[in-house]
Amino acid sequence: MIPQETMSSDEIYEELCNKIEKLVYLPGDKISENELCRQYGVSRHIIRTVISRLKERMLLTVYPQRGTFVSLIDMKSVELILFIRESVEQEAIRLLQFEKQEVRDRMSEAMKACIERQRTAISENIDMDAFYEFHGCLLEAVGKKDVMEIIREDYIHFRRWRNFYVVRSGRQREIIEEHTALMHALVKNETKEAHEILHMHLSTENRLRHIREKVSPEYFIYH
Repeated sequence: MIPQETMSSDEIYEELCNKIEKLVYLPGDKISENELCRQYGVSRHIIRTVISRLKERMLLTVYPQRGTFVSLIDMKSVELILFIRESVEQEAIRLLQFEKQEVRDRMSEAMKACIERQRTAISENIDMDAFYEFHGCLLEAVGKKDVMEIIREDYIHFRRWRNFYVVRSGRQREIIEEHTALMHALVKNETKEAHEILHMHLSTENRLRHIREKVSPEYFIYH
């Protein structure tokens, strides 16, 4: 980690984005300019610049006379991003059926490695990033690895929700089972089955309801 006294405005911004995404700062947490100045050893001007950027990205909300708070997660935005994501991945499944078996085999090896990291993450209670790498293997297999970069600025809101959902819903093992079933269907070129598995895996209705009713409803905005 870069020593805090040498961190630039950009570096502080990226670190705070990461902390908000990883739920170090929860939605609704109050952010103190003075505390951030002490923490990073920088001037109030630098911290205000960072806060302004975080506000523009809708990660912080300022309430007059109350202060600055980590923004609640907008579930409408999450739902739209999930819609885009499924549309992209369903098209990737369609394209994969025209690839050679060796392409599917390479993808399978990458997916197996992701699934093994997922099991390790559960058993050792470590970072859940391994759960988020799996779908990239499919996009890479059809030459579309960076397609989601198009909505990179907005995708952090989805990742915040995803961190809540994966960690707090207790569905990690179920997710591994779904990933495994999808992998097998893709490798066997069972396109119709793969489409159905992916749709069930990414279906938003039950997941959104679970978060709203049972997990942490106070952290979210619903329209």
